[in-house]
Amino acid sequence: MPLFDTDAIVLRNYEFKEADKIISLYSREKGKIKIVAKGVRKTKSTLSAGLQPFVYNNVLVYQGKSDLGKLSQCDIKESFSKIRGDLDKMAYASYVVEVVDELTTDYEENQWVFGLLLLTLRLIDNLDDLELIIRAFELKLLKLLGYEPYLAGCVECGNKSTKNLRFDGQAGGLVCSCSANWAKKISMGTVQYMKKILELDYKKLLQMKLPEYARKELAEIIPYYIQSLIHKKLKSISFIESLKEFN
Repeated sequence: MPLFDTDAIVLRNYEFKEADKIISLYSREKGKIKIVAKGVRKTKSTLSAGLQPFVYNNVLVYQGKSDLGKLSQCDIKESFSKIRGDLDKMAYASYVVEVVDELTTDYEENQWVFGLLLLTLRLIDNLDDLELIIRAFELKLLKLLGYEPYLAGCVECGNKSTKNLRFDGQAGGLVCSCSANWAKKISMGTVQYMKKILELDYKKLLQMKLPEYARKELAEIIPYYIQSLIHKKLKSISFIESLKEFN
């Protein structure tokens, strides 16, 4: 079908040719897609507001023989104005869309991922505990995509002991002294909080009190694991780190 419409969230955009942009979207029905927005960089374009990162739209796309569709229409459903007016919220929202963009493949439908992405942006827009929201997003996304970290013992030898465990991003979970690989220290308390985040629904999860030691460990371990999966550093992490230093 050459013309289709879908609900979609803008992940990123970049300049293309003289007046166009290529937009990366995560859509409800088709997963991650890329489209060309013709003439959108011209000052009179009516489409530009809906093609900024994080915006939730309904888009009408012409899909020819190329994988790269052409945008015909864009109707904004939610613009997340509070995110745009707050640097901290914008930093974490940037991280969320970058992680989705890096961990997903084009045209692989996953309505659970779409729902998680939309819910996370709404939570960032309306709530203040950004660290808890992001940790929940990361772990639940990893689970949805088949990358849930192994937390039941050592992923290498199966040792169930809770002593001297570390987290190895390359192995995808906890390791004990049997592993010769470099790994990050992690307390058993933090492991238990990871399990809770993976298991709880959002109503209970957002009521959880995450202690400072677990926040610090998770803020280091989970992005490290994600970067081990994609084999590169996430750009938005530097933005978040610079804001923490400034604050």
